[in-house]
Amino acid sequence: MKRNAKIISKKEDLDLLLNIKEDDITLSFIMDNFGEFDGKKRFDSYDELEIPKGMYGAEGIKNKNVFTTTVGIWIFNKYFIEKDLFNIFKYINKTVGKKLFNEINEKLSYAVMEDDIELEVLKRYLMKTQKFMPFVSILSPSYTLAMLTCTKDIEKKKKELFKLYDKEVKSGDPLIIDKIQTELLTYSRELLKDDPSMDTYDSGARGSFDNNFKNLFIMKGLVKDPDPNKGYNVATSSFMTGIKKDEYHIYANSLAAGPYARAKKTEVGGYLEKLFLSAYQHIVLDKAGSDCGTARYLTVDFSEERIQDYMYSYIVEGKELVEITSKNMDKYKNKIVKLRFFSLCEGKNTCNKCAGNSFYRLGIKNVGMTAPQVPSRLKVLSMKGFHDSSEKFVEMDPCKAFSIK
Repeated sequence: MKRNAKIISKKEDLDLLLNIKEDDITLSFIMDNFGEFDGKKRFDSYDELEIPKGMYGAEGIKNKNVFTTTVGIWIFNKYFIEKDLFNIFKYINKTVGKKLFNEINEKLSYAVMEDDIELEVLKRYLMKTQKFMPFVSILSPSYTLAMLTCTKDIEKKKKELFKLYDKEVKSGDPLIIDKIQTELLTYSRELLKDDPSMDTYDSGARGSFDNNFKNLFIMKGLVKDPDPNKGYNVATSSFMTGIKKDEYHIYANSLAAGPYARAKKTEVGGYLEKLFLSAYQHIVLDKAGSDCGTARYLTVDFSEERIQDYMYSYIVEGKELVEITSKNMDKYKNKIVKLRFFSLCEGKNTCNKCAGNSFYRLGIKNVGMTAPQVPSRLKVLSMKGFHDSSEKFVEMDPCKAFSIK
């Protein structure tokens, strides 16, 4: 089904959209204007409209030029941005997917840390994101008839590929199964590219195409055998076609990499959290503004490493120390810098200039109590892995991995 955006031109529709306020955007509003009844709906989120001068923005600084946007983006800005966050984002005239949503959240985090907005503003924004979540069932259908019946075409393509790579499949090469899965995923994306049910996957809002869709509509694929002396088993059936009798044991064995692994990693992660707390709880920061005066520093290449991981640290520039913030970070991207670093401090207690300003901005002095965040993060990532049963293969350069020059 190809979707074509219509231009909103009816006076009553324009009056409704242009004069809408944040409080007007409720579940009833979304249902009445975006819900489909008897095969018809008033608006689609991708429909376009022209915004006249003076219709958007904070008082005294309304838009001076006419601009074109979509109904969905207009409502997003009216609900999330205009009232509280206009000074930071102005108008976001882009499709809001997972990547942009993460960028917005990151920018808001910096704004709170740097006292550009009150914490209450961030709380209100986060509460609104939760309030909006149920609207997805109206704005973006999880499944359509096209998606529910796509297995017929996928099964045909799957048989062709297994026949094409029959020799490699029989040899037990796991990489060829990965190749078949990749080709089937590419084929499925093309098959459903214009279908509304793909919005959920394409936006990154919910589910993973390479995992959830694959298991549901393509095949379970590679499953590591719980016997460490064995390799991989292959389940060619999907949940939509039903599990084949001779593949049931493969599905059952996948529990070893799922629930069991999750439980075991939670146990190990919890132990490491307690270990870190016991080992580092004595570490405290020196007073704000303190500087041990060390000449030691790390050399960091921001063309290879994320500058976001070093926010609020101090860079050595001649005889001066410069704090990395959201306002100057672009200046240092793709550059090699000298960085004052926590573990290189020569003070009795870690000084402000070596520790950076993150903990000071957060009001944390007993910094050792935060050390369990490291194993905690690893534990959470391993637990999230429980939801993704797909096997991934990567090529590794051993010289780079082990810093061999």
